[in-house]
Amino acid sequence: MAMTIFADCVFFVKVRNLPIQEKTRLRACIKENGGEIHYVINRKCTHVLVDTADVLSCNDLKTIRKYQLPVVHADIIWKSVENGKLLPTDCDVAACYSTVFTGHTFYTENDRDAPFFPRDFEVAKYNILEKVSLSLSDNKQFIVNKTAEEIRENYDILVANLKSQEFLLRETFPPEAGWLASTKLQKLLLEESISSSAISQQVSDFVELIWAEALGHLDSLLFESVNNISLNDVSKAEGILLQVKNALDEGADKAALQKMMMEFYELIRHKTEIDYEVSKKLLSRKQDLCQLIRDMLNIQETNMSCPNPTSLAKYQALRCKIEALDPISDEFRYVAQQVLKKNYNDRPVRILQVYSVGRVSETAEFLGSLGNIQSLFHASSVRNFMGILSRGLLLPKVVVEDHGLERTDIGNLGSGIYFSDSVSASIKYSSPSEMDGSRLLAVCDVALGSCLDLYERDFSLNDAPSGYNSVHGVRKTADISSDFEDDEFVVYKTAQVKIRYVVKFCLPEDQIKPFQPGTGVELVKDNSEPEINFKLASQMCYALPSANISNTVRTGLQDKLGNPVPLEGFHIKAKIIDFVAQVVIFQTYTNQSSSPIEAKYVFPLDDKAAVCGFEAFINGKHIIGKVKEKKQAHREYRKAISQGDGAYLMDQDAPDIFVISVGNLPPNSTVLIKITYITELSCQNGCITFHMPASVSPWQQDKALNENTGFSLDMSIEMPYSIERLYSWTHKLKTKGKLTSLKLCCKAVIKTVKNSRLDSSGFGLDIWISEAYLPRMWVEKHPNQNSEACMLVFQPEFEAAFDDEQLSSEIIILLDCSNSMAGAMLREAKQIALHALKQLRFRQNVNVVKFGTNYNLDLFSLVTSTSATATLGNTDLWKTLRYLSLLFPSRGYRNLLLISDGHIQNESVTFQIVKDNVYHTRLFTCGVGSAANRHMLRSLSQYGAGAFEYFDPKSKHNWETKIQRQVSRIFSPGCSSVSIKWQQFNTNEPEPMQAPAQIQSLFTNERLLVYGFVPHCTQATLKAIINDKELQTVVSTTELQKTTGTVLHKLTARAFIRDYEDGILHENETEHEMKKQVLKNKIIRLSLENSIITQFTSFIAVEKRDANEICPADVPNIPEIIAQENVDILPYMDWDQKPVESEILFSEGFSQVTIFNICFYCSNGKEKLLQLIATLLVLQFIRCTKELNGIVFKSLMKLDNLTTSSGVHWTFELIKKAIEWVRKVDKQFPAIYYRLELGKDWDSATKKILGITFN
Repeated sequence: MAMTIFADCVFFVKVRNLPIQEKTRLRACIKENGGEIHYVINRKCTHVLVDTADVLSCNDLKTIRKYQLPVVHADIIWKSVENGKLLPTDCDVAACYSTVFTGHTFYTENDRDAPFFPRDFEVAKYNILEKVSLSLSDNKQFIVNKTAEEIRENYDILVANLKSQEFLLRETFPPEAGWLASTKLQKLLLEESISSSAISQQVSDFVELIWAEALGHLDSLLFESVNNISLNDVSKAEGILLQVKNALDEGADKAALQKMMMEFYELIRHKTEIDYEVSKKLLSRKQDLCQLIRDMLNIQETNMSCPNPTSLAKYQALRCKIEALDPISDEFRYVAQQVLKKNYNDRPVRILQVYSVGRVSETAEFLGSLGNIQSLFHASSVRNFMGILSRGLLLPKVVVEDHGLERTDIGNLGSGIYFSDSVSASIKYSSPSEMDGSRLLAVCDVALGSCLDLYERDFSLNDAPSGYNSVHGVRKTADISSDFEDDEFVVYKTAQVKIRYVVKFCLPEDQIKPFQPGTGVELVKDNSEPEINFKLASQMCYALPSANISNTVRTGLQDKLGNPVPLEGFHIKAKIIDFVAQVVIFQTYTNQSSSPIEAKYVFPLDDKAAVCGFEAFINGKHIIGKVKEKKQAHREYRKAISQGDGAYLMDQDAPDIFVISVGNLPPNSTVLIKITYITELSCQNGCITFHMPASVSPWQQDKALNENTGFSLDMSIEMPYSIERLYSWTHKLKTKGKLTSLKLCCKAVIKTVKNSRLDSSGFGLDIWISEAYLPRMWVEKHPNQNSEACMLVFQPEFEAAFDDEQLSSEIIILLDCSNSMAGAMLREAKQIALHALKQLRFRQNVNVVKFGTNYNLDLFSLVTSTSATATLGNTDLWKTLRYLSLLFPSRGYRNLLLISDGHIQNESVTFQIVKDNVYHTRLFTCGVGSAANRHMLRSLSQYGAGAFEYFDPKSKHNWETKIQRQVSRIFSPGCSSVSIKWQQFNTNEPEPMQAPAQIQSLFTNERLLVYGFVPHCTQATLKAIINDKELQTVVSTTELQKTTGTVLHKLTARAFIRDYEDGILHENETEHEMKKQVLKNKIIRLSLENSIITQFTSFIAVEKRDANEICPADVPNIPEIIAQENVDILPYMDWDQKPVESEILFSEGFSQVTIFNICFYCSNGKEKLLQLIATLLVLQFIRCTKELNGIVFKSLMKLDNLTTSSGVHWTFELIKKAIEWVRKVDKQFPAIYYRLELGKDWDSATKKILGITFN
């Protein structure tokens, strides 16, 4: 009878130093004596068994402490067996904490052997713990760690150790303990006090003054409340101003300039100061207005939940420390003396007040290391100081600042930030306040570094000359000949400036008057919405929308009431060339009512498709749609309807939804609608997939109706390399192009068999080609124009040399909880975050950071994640990124998944942090909300070597796919910094036009298609970074290989249109918006020339009808019309007489296997297949959970070469035999996963069954 010494005992075993035989014997002994072994610490465990305490990780210790588990040495097993009973345990968690630090030395500041401790450091994290005790200790101790992982683990252990010694964690830093903090921490504590401290009456009055000045100015100018203007509109307006500035420089005529300004006034509607006389002075004023609106909207974000913020709330919204100096203090006198020291005119200046200022972001990025730091002055209108204090001084976006006063040397030294060392010069750029008559001046620390003295103007400077950090326009005197009236100091980087003081002063002519705060200065939000708290909401509320578009969009032809007009026939003619396809769809409908109807035709496609042709055949007439500008097309449609003519209007409702309005469809008439679209195909594991979803055809739920709907498909396939296999999981096919020799072909033609039907699965086709990963180039000549369109195909094949831990050592979801996310956007963000967490549930190192003005970090928890509310103030992403950058992983990548509306503040700091840390931290972005700043989010992912996905509220059916793409990328090596150089041998050729202009990173199973209008080009060079190494590939074609047609031209035009709508035309957002304005007419021209719908254009077709016209009774000759669309590129070959069930295998040695004969390969085929699937599921689970020490999979059916039988889990040999067995049995069922519709391969199939969706 077996002994039950360890009955009711569940051991978590973690022994690192025992030999494999001892580990096996230990586990066997536990089981033989009635015990259980768990590989995860949870509430079911009763003991933690270790050989040394230091094998326990920080997470292990936290969990042990949570469940109060005893930690015991492995020897207790043998001793208990010898004594015939379980011995008592005496090892506690505190002892384990102490053991962890036995290998570390604690140093004090005065130790002679202490390692060098740099004075220039940042505080990543701090805690305050307090214990009331009679004993005293004044030693400041520290330990040295080599990696961020060690730092974080030891930090948490140290805090837990102190807690175990009865230290209590304090939420706030007690003032009496200030001496404990380092200088750096004291500065951090001072910065953090901004959000919590009270303010003096003098500071309150100052904040109210600059707030009222800004609001008063906006209220006097704008036609509507500033809250009704979006940040996206401000960006567009700034882009227009830059376009006007460039046109003015190029000498554009007055009418053109006025037309551009009209667009500006349409975006930023004015009630006064509407001026069409364009000048640099006007542009500068309007740029200042845009900046003021942007500042107000950004500051308003902090107080969106409070329509009447207090002075303290307004102060906190500025995000800087402001203190009023005592007029009798030494600091006040010093600043006043410094300001008044240089006054070169007879106008005396009276100092009214001095405020000390500290901005967090300036402290973080100030380039003090450049040296030559001087205290200089920058003056501006009082209304601008609210923005200056909240975001700092900015480089000019259009022209250098001009406030319409006495300044005479505008932009003498180009586009930089200007300073002076004299108050007389600064006076020129100030103006008295409307509220109290005073003026403001900023005293700044400016890191001039190496400064170049200049005596002549240089308007072209956008950066300091080479070898210098700044320039100095030297003031002319009796002895010095110079163009400058005052000393002008100019820097070209915002990081060289730190604001120290704001001085309130006046001149003799200023009328100083009392200011009464709180009168008419409150910021009132139109349509304010209450804060939405999701804390108690059910998690089911955050389920993703259905992936089936039919559940959210009613497709097909419908009358005005939404009643469907039955589909009678559905036919497809398609051409596939490499990764692209041109598809022609024919659909037949009949109006069976006795009166004309006005109908709506809804046509869904994937977001990579573009409709480029629309035709209708009705009553013996052939109506061809034309693309026209949207306003004109809508006018013509309404006019045709009113005159009784037939009319067809096609618009794009969403990126993947097209809607055709059909006007005056005659009674009892049949219409054949022909739609042509182009699209790009997806590729995974060397397999190109074409899928026509059932939603394209309004599939009938009534089986009888569905069986009456005819369906046929004809398709030609042309590939650059030999086709190895074709497979349809939905239909039986007939084929041309199948060869019996070993020589494979590059062309094929397929069609569905007679009496085919289209059900809810749609139509699907997989194409395998040889050399799928080789880059290639296609060039197409236009048949009627002197034009050539190019397409480059690139799909990197990554070496399988990385495991998941290397690629993603840490995963952090950054959830934007700022006030701008309130309402539906935060709900959508939670949906995305929770679904991503669900897919990452097999990962241990997953965290969620909720951020706004500040941030907080949560361990992975589905429950806590639903409790986020949009009440965290501004969108200060940079603070979160800075904290994470201080403790970056020592190996592998940290992957960040940002979910936000993209309205990020402190852009330059944010971008710089992302760029500086791209070697160890990748940033993937998800945009939510209809007003999301896609340019910002796409730029962040571009700099962060990640990828961007926009979650369009109008197309929620594809959200799940987009999340899966992002999660898959996280576990994939990346190819970043991709660029293309087109080889043009004629130097007189125009510059190549390329789309996308900026190429985002590529990941496993992703391919890149780059299009271009590049004349006479047969070669291009592609450069990229893979695994920190530069890759350079040359692709080429020949004149003989060029094709003739319009498919590539249409795809290239669509690529330019898509890049215009969603891409990055310039890294600077203002330049980006300016380019969009410049390109608008070009995009419309491309749309018209290539018949492609855009946001500016629509398809319009009008059928002219006479009043006495009698509709012919005959219907269109549908078979004849369809036959005219010929796609047979192999007319000299015959169709195979015997159709195949689903698959066409193009190489010898493959048998045709179908779902109907899979169980007859051997006598026990069904049982063996089930056993194969079960074994593969177990292997996949072991591979993904990684619970078995030392066992590493290179792929599902292959162990890593580094894996040996020494020092690994006792199941190693069993796993090895299981892999050999499945590899052998898998050959008996070739590609069975496809027949069973489980997935593309066994890896994806088993992950899908297990609910694991990462690669």
